[in-house]
Amino acid sequence: MPKGQAFSLAQRAALVTGSTAGIGRAIAEVFTEAGARVAINGRNSDRVSEVAAELKGAIEAPFDVTNYDEAEQAIGNVVEQTGRFDILVCCVGARDRRALAEIEPQDFRHVLETNTVSAYQLSRLATANMTHPECGRIIFVSSTAATRPFRGDPVYASSKAAMESLARSLAFEFGHLGTTANVIAPGFVATEFNQTLAKEKSVQAFVRDRIPARRWARPDEIANVAVFLASDAASYVNGHVLAVDAGMSVTL
Repeated sequence: MPKGQAFSLAQRAALVTGSTAGIGRAIAEVFTEAGARVAINGRNSDRVSEVAAELKGAIEAPFDVTNYDEAEQAIGNVVEQTGRFDILVCCVGARDRRALAEIEPQDFRHVLETNTVSAYQLSRLATANMTHPECGRIIFVSSTAATRPFRGDPVYASSKAAMESLARSLAFEFGHLGTTANVIAPGFVATEFNQTLAKEKSVQAFVRDRIPARRWARPDEIANVAVFLASDAASYVNGHVLAVDAGMSVTL
């Protein structure tokens, strides 16, 4: 990489799951700005088409992350259209905010399948199709809840903790090829999905008292970290969980 271009994603091809809204969409946008061709993913094909039309060179990849046949076809399509595959970002996150006594085993399995098993299988598919493994990047979007869970959220926290452990295993598995696996663990992020939560007085008090910045993160503040981890600038960062929480985790 020429000097001064360490953060460029030019000529790179990426799949970002859950990229029609929230953090995933912000990552797709900044990846595109950095020069990558990005496959936009979501279950709603119309929404996928809308977002892809707004991003230069974007590829439509509508599929459910738990449908592994469709996932394999989507990654193959990226290779067919770009001639390569470099970056996988797993940003889908199912959540079930209920107490443990209210969550049946099948509910637990659903969240694990969506958050963790899908990341495992997508990583298998991605690494098998990486045409330039020295540029390979696997990035999982986890949560600070993985290590500092809140009451009433045991399934989500468990699934994200498992995802972080998986990333460390992948780092060891593929590091010798130059492919890295890292995790972003956001704190409170102001996405459309968190609007109701943000209005709760107890949450507002927590943000004010326990987050040094005293505010929620913007999605682009998480996405910019993803660009770093996907770029050559992070070629020696591997198996790391990077908390992006404005210092919240040091106060807990």
